[in-house]
Amino acid sequence: MRSVIGGLFVALLVAEPALAGSILYATAASQQRIDGFCLGADGALAATPTLQIATLGRLPRRVLVGNGVLYVAEADRIEAFAIGQRGGLRRLAGSEPVESLNPQDLTLNPDGKTLYVTHLGFLEAFALDAEGGLPKQFTSCVQGENTNDFLDAQATSGLLYVSADDIPGRIAIYRLNADGSLPQTGCGGLKKKDRPAVMRADSARKSLQRPKAFIVVGDFVYVEERSIHRLTAFRLQPDGTFCDKGKDANGNVVAESCGDLAYFLPTSKCARRQAKEQRQQCAASKTGHVLQYEDLVLHPGGETLIGTQYFKGRLDAYRLKPEPRLPDAPRVHLPKQPTFISTANPVMTPVRLTATDRAVYVAGGELDRVVAFRLESDGVPVDAAPFSRTDEQTNSFPNDVAVAMLSAACE
Repeated sequence: MRSVIGGLFVALLVAEPALAGSILYATAASQQRIDGFCLGADGALAATPTLQIATLGRLPRRVLVGNGVLYVAEADRIEAFAIGQRGGLRRLAGSEPVESLNPQDLTLNPDGKTLYVTHLGFLEAFALDAEGGLPKQFTSCVQGENTNDFLDAQATSGLLYVSADDIPGRIAIYRLNADGSLPQTGCGGLKKKDRPAVMRADSARKSLQRPKAFIVVGDFVYVEERSIHRLTAFRLQPDGTFCDKGKDANGNVVAESCGDLAYFLPTSKCARRQAKEQRQQCAASKTGHVLQYEDLVLHPGGETLIGTQYFKGRLDAYRLKPEPRLPDAPRVHLPKQPTFISTANPVMTPVRLTATDRAVYVAGGELDRVVAFRLESDGVPVDAAPFSRTDEQTNSFPNDVAVAMLSAACE
């Protein structure tokens, strides 16, 4: 009888589905490969990679998870890998190699059908196939000014935001076509005489001081201005654009209002300057003098910004505050100084990072590791030191990380 019961127990164990897991993918930039590290139930990193897969191109620098696919930006191409139930990777169709491609960032349309890539001078859009793979060449694009260094990007419904490191810099917004495509069809790789005319952004916040990292959150965009060492928040109009100058019913150029002022109360000095210069809106809030950030992420809870300080080897977090002049306002206001500062590690050169609800994962650069900080429920790190880290992956220089949720246990 005992053997029968034991056999039934084993059968039940076999029949029980595996618990869902998660995996972190990190670029091993110097080794031309991707490393995958399983994550524990508490968010801790496995010490060693469960998979290592070589990239076809050089210097993988950006990774992005979406559509059940891992997208990888390399110095000369964009690759796509289908993510298996347990975290394995299967190569899908990718773009053809282009020696001077030099991609800077990747972002997906919210509908998952279009992948956008920023470059130094133009933007590309790839219409993805049914598996999430890429065509050999981009399907649409935008040609910018020769001085445009398009850096980071974020796509929302109908709009593509990009940071442009011009002189002065700006955050530019381009309207997307209904199918997610960009307004032009030939850019960048064409001979100069065949390139389309330079296309102006549909909306822009100009005169920013070398912007790079930024995050669009609801009615606000939070921007890092590297030259003046601060983070700045700007209020967006209901349609997601900036308050650009426009024309009234009589054809006179005026500064458009920001619509509902519920979360944006400019000072009287700022309002006077805005009316006089007929320019974009003033800053809604800004930090004091801080150091330059290589990357910014928003905690899934939506109320804490976390940034990597490359030169100090540390992590900073900003817990957003309610607008002090409005009762019961949501948390959208930047504090003057970081809410949290991690212990500096002079060996680590943290580059990109990604956050889940319980941990933030940092690509450690010269540390040749990925490190993890445990987070409070509000997104502020618990401790000044990482609670988990991978073993050293010699000469790998991880510069970006992405987390994928799996349908089975990671292995």
